[in-house]
Amino acid sequence: MTTVEDFVKLLTNPDRVRILKDDKEIFVGYLYSLTTEEQNNYDDIRNCEVKKFRAVPEIRHKKWQEKGLMQPLMPEEMAEYRFSDLQMSLYYTIHI
Repeated sequence: MTTVEDFVKLLTNPDRVRILKDDKEIFVGYLYSLTTEEQNNYDDIRNCEVKKFRAVPEIRHKKWQEKGLMQPLMPEEMAEYRFSDLQMSLYYTIHI
């Protein structure tokens, strides 16, 4: 059985992580925040079995709000990459 903690050991603090439990989002953010901030309840999920793992790119328009488009998972973050007027972020998505 592979656990959330097993995956966390393979990632680094600036990696973006998204954790879903029964298809419900329970965490989105940087790995560092997951493992250090008490409100994330990492201790409650660290031993949960990982059912699926995917690296999921998120590509959004940088003016998503003005255009009435779907918001990014972490809208407060600055774009890491720019493709003209798009931005891309990579999230490691863990399903438990």
